[in-house]
Amino acid sequence: MGRKMKRDYRVKRVPEYEIDAPTAKQIVALLDENFPDTFDGRTYFKQLPHFRYLAFDGETVIGQAGVDHRVIRAGGKIIRIFGIVDLCVTPTHRGVGLASNLLKQIENLAAVSNVDFLVLMGDVDALYIANGFQHVGSAMTKWLAVEEVESFSLIERDLSYCFLVKPVRGESWPLGPIDMLGYLF
Repeated sequence: MGRKMKRDYRVKRVPEYEIDAPTAKQIVALLDENFPDTFDGRTYFKQLPHFRYLAFDGETVIGQAGVDHRVIRAGGKIIRIFGIVDLCVTPTHRGVGLASNLLKQIENLAAVSNVDFLVLMGDVDALYIANGFQHVGSAMTKWLAVEEVESFSLIERDLSYCFLVKPVRGESWPLGPIDMLGYLF
């Protein structure tokens, strides 16, 4: 049989501005563990998320998902999204459904909020597909390029290989060009 893992953890939604220094330090360590050479000691990659779902084992952060609430334009239509950012779980707590639980909690909040779609960029998509996300067939996307915490240009590129969406209200994703109306999370 597979490994047995304790499933006792608690998940808390926290506005970004309420995250204290000790928790931020744990988030940095978790992000660095999951995305080496990416965050440079920060709790964010391109921009701070609006809020996070944090999973705790006792007082230790074992998983996180940042959420960016905004509007984007797709196929000429303005849509309200929750952009899911940097979902990750510490290796010792993988395989028990924690990442899926984080996604479900974000979806539950979206369902009672004025949100049309969940959106994320995922190079490895098995978890997201298993949780009802789908690739956008044509994803010619425009966004503000941010590198090293500095804006530098506007980029337009096909992101169909990594652009995943999940409808919250049963609507179909609008076909056509996507404008992120800002940075790419």
